[in-house]
Amino acid sequence: MAATRRPIALAAAVATAAALGATFALPAFADSAPAKPAAEAPQTIKLESGTLDWGIRAGFRGMIDRMGGTATLADGATKNENGTYKFPLEQGEYDLGTHSVTTGFKGSVHFEAHGGVLDIKLADFKVVTAGKSGKITVDVTTKSPGKDAVVSDDLEMAKLDLTDVAPGNGAAGMTFADIPATFTKEGAAVFGSAYKEGDVIDPATLTVKPATPTTPPTTPPPTPPV
Repeated sequence: MAATRRPIALAAAVATAAALGATFALPAFADSAPAKPAAEAPQTIKLESGTLDWGIRAGFRGMIDRMGGTATLADGATKNENGTYKFPLEQGEYDLGTHSVTTGFKGSVHFEAHGGVLDIKLADFKVVTAGKSGKITVDVTTKSPGKDAVVSDDLEMAKLDLTDVAPGNGAAGMTFADIPATFTKEGAAVFGSAYKEGDVIDPATLTVKPATPTTPPTTPPPTPPV
């Protein structure tokens, strides 16, 4: 990308793709966000399909393996060849007013090790972006031996930086590959004292495909009386 170009914003790119009938022929830049829609026009663009590819942190996954622990995937999540996880889109939309993208994904991963001392389940992954930044939130369930499970809904686990992320085009939609991610304070705490806020973790790859715009049916003019 030429140095004089501005960073691509996820929201603007999604909006452009939808306007092109989801052909993903051209990227859009942050300064080319769509004009304010007419009052009767939809205020959001639905996303019909997509995936989140993310492994949280490779070092943590490696520790689970070395300890003889398990990472159990369920509810639609699958494992990629590189060891990260793929979560299918459940719902998503682009807001024409705020230029934000909100996505929710199916699937869960349950980490267990040390004979049950480590027990962490992550589910209901969500990615929200606005401009050049974003976040990943997760429902977290932790359990210690002899204690009740502790559930944290929509815990902000990671911050995303889309400053230098450009979309790629393909049959599956528009892909934003290797989005840099860092732990939040709350996210790091889930995995223990070895991790801290700001730690670089696995990059996230987001693929989204806007629903093809539909043209509302037109009502033919009435036939004049003979």
